[in-house]
Amino acid sequence: MSVSRFNIDEFVRFARRVNSDTADVEVKTASMALPKDIVETLSAFANCSGGTVVCGLSEKEGFVPVEGFDAKRISEALSQACADKMEPPVRANIQIEEFESSLLVVAHIPETEPFRKPCYIKARGPYDGSFIRTGEGDRKLSRYEVDRLMEERQQPRYDAQVVEGADVSELDSELVDGFLRRERAASPRVFAGLSDEDALLTMGVTARASDGETRPTLAGLMALGRHPQKHFPRANVTFAVFPGNSKEELAQDGARFLDSRTIIGPIPVMVSETLSSVRRNMRVVSYVEGGSRRDVAEYPEVAIREAVANALMHRDYSQEGVASQVQVNMFDDRIEVVSPGGLYGTVTVDNMGEYGSSSSRNQFLSRILESTPYPEGYPERGYVVENKGTGFAQIQAALKDRGMSPAEPVDSISLFVLTMRKKADAGAAPSSLKHREDVAEGESDPILDYIRANGSAASSEISEMLGVSRATANRRIKKLVELGALISNGGQSRSIRYLLPR
Repeated sequence: MSVSRFNIDEFVRFARRVNSDTADVEVKTASMALPKDIVETLSAFANCSGGTVVCGLSEKEGFVPVEGFDAKRISEALSQACADKMEPPVRANIQIEEFESSLLVVAHIPETEPFRKPCYIKARGPYDGSFIRTGEGDRKLSRYEVDRLMEERQQPRYDAQVVEGADVSELDSELVDGFLRRERAASPRVFAGLSDEDALLTMGVTARASDGETRPTLAGLMALGRHPQKHFPRANVTFAVFPGNSKEELAQDGARFLDSRTIIGPIPVMVSETLSSVRRNMRVVSYVEGGSRRDVAEYPEVAIREAVANALMHRDYSQEGVASQVQVNMFDDRIEVVSPGGLYGTVTVDNMGEYGSSSSRNQFLSRILESTPYPEGYPERGYVVENKGTGFAQIQAALKDRGMSPAEPVDSISLFVLTMRKKADAGAAPSSLKHREDVAEGESDPILDYIRANGSAASSEISEMLGVSRATANRRIKKLVELGALISNGGQSRSIRYLLPR
């Protein structure tokens, strides 16, 4: 909030009503001198979206002016602190204003430009002197958060780094062939005369290591490797379905998850298999009108696919960040896609999806994924991303077309969360239509596929195959039995086996 738009009378009325200052306004008594901790507030506001400091009010006394407050002296001291104690200097707009026959100091602290963050207390250095504003006041930034802010000063190159110990034989030949075909077709003059090895070097899929050998880069392994988690065990996707609307709620049998899975492989495989897990756990209602059938899923698949692909493409692949996975969490009322590392560069929550608003933390990975195909045998077709800065716009358009509320982005230095909320009547057919809740015809279900391949299965086998608890497997089996997709052999207890109906 700028000083020109800040109304001290309105603020004090509100502060007295709630008996507190706010996340973007900090009140300091400063009766005898400028408080020592004010530099922490300056850093916190500068590292967020700015804020206002008001000196000369007593919060303890109910936000009343402080007797004997020397507005001129405090104003000069605050100006000096902004200029001399902060790095980079804070260019505050400081004014002396009259309030209830007394004088106050009102200072607007602007947000520091992204390429100059973090703003820190000079005497304490960036790792001990950088703060951020939260609902509870000023919080010191972690080392990880400071490093992420410093990345904004120059283009990160974590994705271009050679993976020591990796070999080009770890690249998936099918994916590499598809990638090279796409690149050669799109840019024939660039790749004319280049061998496959030189083309991969040119695109940053591989690079020369310190020992002179050609090895995959992080971007090359994540996009085109068979098993990148061999080198980066946590660079995966964790998928979980929670009962209720929060992680604290438990299923009736005490199970923490209704379904869960750790998804590994290159990015195209992780995107496709995450989509498969979402399909398996969302309702699809089929109904008939005028002789034609319509299947309506709770969430549009294009929105899920774009959200997961963007999370894997733009996530933080620094040494610290690669230790955290992308999370896809399903609740009764929403899906959350959580990725390590906040938004990068000029992109903000306010301008996401707008024309011309696009910045990529991982330039090589983003470029490679434009031409990375989905492998044969997976339902997805085409290439993983368009990389035209339209991913978020596509998500919002897909949700709008389904009559759903817009996706909700939440950005912080260390995390980015995109939430898609289920439509209240998701999948509900008009009452005049004949409808049934079911898996859409032709859609693959892993339990049915397993039994189709093996003839029959016990619940213990299904539990092991899915990697879920016995209780979760039994719930899934029960639903398929109720739908008529499975039958039991009529055995007792542990001798029960399930078969496909003839």
